[in-house]
Amino acid sequence: MLENYLVEQNLHWVGRRYQSGVERELLAEVLKLLDIDHILAISGVRRCGKSFLLKQIINKLLDKAVPPENILLINFDFPAFSGRPAEEILSTIVDEYRRIKQPQGKLYLFFDEIQTVSKWEIWVKYQYDLHKGSMKFFITGSNSALLSSEYASGLTGRLVEKQLFPFSFAEFLTFHAIDINSSETIILNSQAILNRFDLYLNYGAMPEVVEQTENEIKIDLISTYFNTIIYKDIAGRFGVRDTLLLKDIALYLLGQFSNPINLKKVASQFSTARDTVRGFFKYLESSYFIFNLSRFSFSHKTQLLSQKKTYAVDNGFSSVLPVRFTPDKGRLLEQVVFVELKRRHSNVFYYRNQKECDFIIYDYRRESDAYQVCYGLNENNRQREVKGLVAGCREVNINQGTILTWNQTDEFNVNGIHISVIPVWKWLLQEP
Repeated sequence: MLENYLVEQNLHWVGRRYQSGVERELLAEVLKLLDIDHILAISGVRRCGKSFLLKQIINKLLDKAVPPENILLINFDFPAFSGRPAEEILSTIVDEYRRIKQPQGKLYLFFDEIQTVSKWEIWVKYQYDLHKGSMKFFITGSNSALLSSEYASGLTGRLVEKQLFPFSFAEFLTFHAIDINSSETIILNSQAILNRFDLYLNYGAMPEVVEQTENEIKIDLISTYFNTIIYKDIAGRFGVRDTLLLKDIALYLLGQFSNPINLKKVASQFSTARDTVRGFFKYLESSYFIFNLSRFSFSHKTQLLSQKKTYAVDNGFSSVLPVRFTPDKGRLLEQVVFVELKRRHSNVFYYRNQKECDFIIYDYRRESDAYQVCYGLNENNRQREVKGLVAGCREVNINQGTILTWNQTDEFNVNGIHISVIPVWKWLLQEP
């Protein structure tokens, strides 16, 4: 039975290639790491395309003439594997693989959703140390606990992490066969791009959702993802009993994205303890469902103690789930920008000190950036948006900033700060 399962999982053993689809942007980064010994860990929210990325890596290995029998792929998101000890599961699988394929030379082991196997990190560490240089591990997980402190001590110095997000806008357009390979084709296809951007904004970019043509099916898929994250990835893993409260708080956060969150007020609103709310926030973040954004300060302590803003990993969750009656396109634009900034940078903050700037990118090793996001500049918001951006620029000592809008373009100077106004969709297609 195990042999049958292995063959079904590893179609490359019988000469098949995996569906190519949209080549993920992260693939190029991953391929640069093939020749180092380190374990490669790919993390990200459920259904964002991690399994597909592993198969794209396998295709590239086959292109490099790696023997098919030297590659093993196993998806552990399977009831028979859940919670069972690694020594029992992983050793049995690898022993059976060696028996039926008898591989010679370097092995490439792909373990998908490995977090379902108990104490996997101990087994992987042992095998890594024993076979360093002759065994390359690729692992994925839908929970940040995959690489958290509970595992970090055992894998220190042995692991490189890459985070995968839902489709970028460029990947989304590639799926829809819209040519964006040059500035000229972007200009020629600008109306088609803008039309698709509205779809991207409202239904998000989870790969299977993007594939659907019917909006009702998109909504059904997103709702299914949401429920699986709540009940399986969070309640199942962390033993949450009050799943109704967990779900209500998750929906509340989706409705409040881009706003500072006060834990005390949330606890009072739901008649529960502040520690319960804090724990639920932590669980939702650990599943990559939401991200917390800290207030910028040169004091690390101030950053830690500041009220956090929250954003969802994908706009589909915020715009489709029943958390408000009228979609706010300005806030949806802001969330799209946040996710793209997280994809590009690790040090993303918001700025608030009398005036507010939506996003600050600060890293002492590179030049900082400041961004303001709104649907459009008009006489009612122009002064507020510009002053907030100028204040953010001055805070990190830069002389230029960007206002991202639905489809406005402009340039001007204010108090020595050069401000570029750019449509979000154009900015998303620019090189980082």
